[in-house]
Amino acid sequence: MPEYLQQLKCLEISECKCIQEIISTDKMIQETSNNRALIRFPRLNSLKLKGLQKLIGFCHEDYTVEFPALTVLKIENCPELKGFIYNSLRNDIPTHEVLFNNKVAFPNLEKITISHLRNIKRMWYNQLHTNSFSMLKELTVKECDVLLNIFPPFLLRVFQRLEKLLIIDCALLEQVFQLQVQGLDIEETYVVDSQLREVNLVHLPKLKHVWTKYCKGNISFESLRQVCIKNCWSLKTLFPFSIAKVLHKLERLTIDSCGLEEIVSKNVEGLNEQEIWFAFNQLSFLNLWNLPYLSCFYPEMHRTTWPALKQLRIFGCGRVKIFGHEESQVRHSLFLIEKVIPQLEEVSFNHDDIAMICDGQFEADLFCNIKFVRIYCCFGVSVFPISFLGRFYNLESLELYFCYFKELASFESDAFKDKDMIITIPKIKNLKLEGISNIRHLWKQDSWLDYICACLECLEVSRCGNLINLGLDFSFSENLTTLDVFDCNEMLELIKSSKTRSLVCLMTMKIRKCEMMREVVASDEDDTSFEIVFKALKRLELHCLQSLTSFCSGNYTLWFPSLEQVTLSQCPRMKIFYQGELSTPKLHKLQLTETDFEGRWAGDLNATIEQLNTEGTEKSIYFL
Repeated sequence: MPEYLQQLKCLEISECKCIQEIISTDKMIQETSNNRALIRFPRLNSLKLKGLQKLIGFCHEDYTVEFPALTVLKIENCPELKGFIYNSLRNDIPTHEVLFNNKVAFPNLEKITISHLRNIKRMWYNQLHTNSFSMLKELTVKECDVLLNIFPPFLLRVFQRLEKLLIIDCALLEQVFQLQVQGLDIEETYVVDSQLREVNLVHLPKLKHVWTKYCKGNISFESLRQVCIKNCWSLKTLFPFSIAKVLHKLERLTIDSCGLEEIVSKNVEGLNEQEIWFAFNQLSFLNLWNLPYLSCFYPEMHRTTWPALKQLRIFGCGRVKIFGHEESQVRHSLFLIEKVIPQLEEVSFNHDDIAMICDGQFEADLFCNIKFVRIYCCFGVSVFPISFLGRFYNLESLELYFCYFKELASFESDAFKDKDMIITIPKIKNLKLEGISNIRHLWKQDSWLDYICACLECLEVSRCGNLINLGLDFSFSENLTTLDVFDCNEMLELIKSSKTRSLVCLMTMKIRKCEMMREVVASDEDDTSFEIVFKALKRLELHCLQSLTSFCSGNYTLWFPSLEQVTLSQCPRMKIFYQGELSTPKLHKLQLTETDFEGRWAGDLNATIEQLNTEGTEKSIYFL
């Protein structure tokens, strides 16, 4: 059969439950080469195998298969695959449980994607077909649970053109780049100048090394631009010393929820440098998130420079001091505040950082470029230190994470009630509160928030377990375009009816996982109006609101002249959207999820919800 497929350019086989091999050994016309059969697909440029539950291989190892033009290869959800070229009789051969061996040729392959291969322990055999994989630029590996490593030391030179690497959910993976074998200096035998630009490693619970520690510099990763490591709790260090020394082109570094103790491992190469200096000349984004064991950047005396750093996101790094200043001579602080702060546009501060800044004598314009401030883990104070914000003249966004504040609406002392001081506090456009568990009322009448939030456009509130209401006030909500409330279980309603008139610019409203919320808009006894209008609202999402009975219980005319998208799910007590007069002229469907693009529609919103209940489809609506 292969001799009749000489013009084939694309081959895709999916969801064929009985296929065991792609090329059968029966009745094949063979082209003999060294007593072996040679199979060629001269024009095939794309090969995709997906959902083949019984597939054990492309063909038997009695054949050598060549794909001279293939550029894209995808093998997904083929759980019984033994290897691309397999041996069905023997289990003790060296190539067993290896995906690619020297019986297959991919001289021009540029992109590989594999997933859900439960028998594959190694990607490559130690010897490959001549020039195979030498053009590979992108490799994606997902959910291959017995895979132990990715790149063996003898083949590093083969993959030096690789530019992008993505590995996700491989339960037993221990190494990515293996630079040595039992103390043998493999890398001394040749020089490898890797073109790797992007590395993404996610949820690899057994990962111990991205690069094995010992490296004498013959293997270079100077082209790295982005590195992202998430949920790798066995990883104790990220970069070997020799690799970290030459990351001059690195632009983005994210380390999130890992067991890291240090970012760069100790120099074990016997070099006696008078001063150890790490220069990250192009790094503009650094995210260190939930690293509870991180104690230092590098375990010995060193210097770091970050001349391009603009965004610094930090949270949950309790063992390491983030900021020091030149006079303190703190050995293990990651950054000197005088050096890094002036260039930053986004920064994160904890309670100790705030105290140091408030106590220090810094130039008035030191913080003038910062537009985004994140304050996290302030456990020792109950009142938000509002006066601290007076240093940030150009502040646009403020985020508060997991703090014990009971109030945001009061000054921390009478000394800061001076009107001249209030004027120095910037007016922000974005405010996010997450995990502020002690706060019960967000706003109070005539508070400083009336001033600081006068231009507020986006408000996000999540995981504030004791918050009763937002207390939205006309003084700032008239510019609000986005309102997002998540996991606030004590909140009974979102807003009073009399306050809705201020939401003239609101375009997106999302309310999710608020168990006690009975209605979104509550009737206000003092409200004498007969209609409620959400003039600009285009998108409304209501999700996991177990107590919600309707959007509003009052007797009003409810207008949504711009509403185009409504997503409703897990609201088991909602039998009708609104019992009064309701107008949604631009709405033509109700979506059960964000990806439910077709949606349901029975003429109007109330009728659609009633129909879904009548049809007995509550499970599809309310429990997805």
